[in-house]
Amino acid sequence: MTPKADAFLTPFTLAHTLPAADVQVQLRAAQPQLVSVQEKEDLLRSGVSYGTLLTPEEVPSGVQAAAYREALSRNGEQVGALLASLTAEILATYSRPVLVSLARAGTPVGCAMRRLARSWGLELPHHTLSIIRGSGIDRAALDAVRGLHPHGQLIFVDGWTGKGSISGALKESLPAGIPPRLAVLSDPAGVALHAATHDDLLLPHAALNATVCGLFSRTFLTPEGGLHAARIEEQLRGYDQTVEYLDALDAFTAPFAPDFHLPAGPRPQQPSEVVTALAAALGVTNPHLVKPSVGEATRVFLRRQPAHLLLREGNHPDTLHLQALAEAVRVPVTIHPTLPYLAAALIAPALIHSGGPR
Repeated sequence: MTPKADAFLTPFTLAHTLPAADVQVQLRAAQPQLVSVQEKEDLLRSGVSYGTLLTPEEVPSGVQAAAYREALSRNGEQVGALLASLTAEILATYSRPVLVSLARAGTPVGCAMRRLARSWGLELPHHTLSIIRGSGIDRAALDAVRGLHPHGQLIFVDGWTGKGSISGALKESLPAGIPPRLAVLSDPAGVALHAATHDDLLLPHAALNATVCGLFSRTFLTPEGGLHAARIEEQLRGYDQTVEYLDALDAFTAPFAPDFHLPAGPRPQQPSEVVTALAAALGVTNPHLVKPSVGEATRVFLRRQPAHLLLREGNHPDTLHLQALAEAVRVPVTIHPTLPYLAAALIAPALIHSGGPR
């Protein structure tokens, strides 16, 4: 391998804020094409891949900051129980588990699971890498993890599911012989092999992104190939709460023992089809423009140009921030009591979505 090619396989070296004891980061530093939200939408219309574009994150708004604090206060004990139940299930099911969290939504979850296992006297290896819808898992990073753990059982960790796109991307892009073992805290799509709950809820880190995920940007592709890339959102360093968030999760998981089990509830059966039908009635027929779950809907309002917000009920505490965000940009809100998720956001049907990363 030439020195130039080898450089594209160099893991992340910039000053992220994830504790080294919690995770090995399988990403490389790079600078993507930076665009505004409007420029991004225009490029998507022309067929440019979402996985090659990046809009720099802004300082978290008051709505975001409040949503994070309130979710941590309101849902923190539940999230601690979900983390404990999922970790206990993984340790009871596999003899040589290796956590592979999917950057970014899975990264804090994997860190918290590794910390919890360590408090129980067990070392649970944890790596984080990129998966991009339309491109799949980062094979260079995956090969690195397999090289470090040749006999390990890889468990792919994420925060939540929406339509199940990441589950599909895993199944389509993993090499033969690696099962798509997806483990998540919240699985309203009903697609994860291991789910702490099938309920839709607001996980605190869904509201803040980089400032609770080591300051990493969303992952992206570059023309050179090799490891998928990310950049550090340096403009947010003064707002970073990554360590504080992980410490808070530590406190919430502390009461639980390795034999803890929390029933996940009944597995949903194709809930996204209900949302797709509701979206079609509103003129959105492209399923890529339909983003169900509280977490995915929140991302639409932070990254894209939302066209409509669907809610199961008005004034649910986990969706109040979505109502505030929708009001701020004058996006219509419709209540659907039969919605199988707490929320779903629709992107304007004129926009062409070409696949994007977590």
